[in-house]
Amino acid sequence: MSYDLYFWPAGATPDPTRLARRLADEKVGRLPPDERVLAFRADLLRRWPELTDRIAPWHDDLGRRQPWGRTDLADRFVGLTLPFGWPATDALPVLAGAHGLDCYDPQVGHLLVSSRNVGLDGASEVGGSVGEANVVPLLRRISGHIGYAYDDLDADALTGALDGTDAEADRWFDYPLSGRPVVNVALARSGDGSVVMVRARGELDLVLASRIETAIDLL
Repeated sequence: MSYDLYFWPAGATPDPTRLARRLADEKVGRLPPDERVLAFRADLLRRWPELTDRIAPWHDDLGRRQPWGRTDLADRFVGLTLPFGWPATDALPVLAGAHGLDCYDPQVGHLLVSSRNVGLDGASEVGGSVGEANVVPLLRRISGHIGYAYDDLDADALTGALDGTDAEADRWFDYPLSGRPVVNVALARSGDGSVVMVRARGELDLVLASRIETAIDLL
């Protein structure tokens, strides 16, 4: 099974559902050429060369793939047909936003808007907040993304660790997760203590930064 995503210059249409349906038939209407679309497309194929077999419309950057359909639309939009479970899906709206494009998901019928402040080369820090009961689940998820074997000893190390922390007073508890890359997670209670602020720092590429922020959002 697969699913589709469409990308076009931000704010290009008030009716993204209608535009996506037209683009599926390579009907671009008044969608103008935009160099940002080509830059995004080139960045996609540089980061994930396997998308060569999943990207539309046709362009000469596809090399061995034979032309099909119109060959003059590569600077208007990008369409992707991805397998379910493709690992970098979370990063696509972030990358699109960094290039000034919208990302539309026809399966859910709306734009995928990313509020993440992640540049094209990723970020050194991402953050957010979770309930205190979700701190350990969050650390387990981050550990899974970086190949760190988070275990009961790690969980035990957090016992009482948040006592005395205060995000507003800039008192944080730092805990390193020694995977690849190493991610240092800083934690501090906020407000009445039921909410814990999180800052994850390290050499985070675009995909990892997006995955960590998604984990924070979900928890």
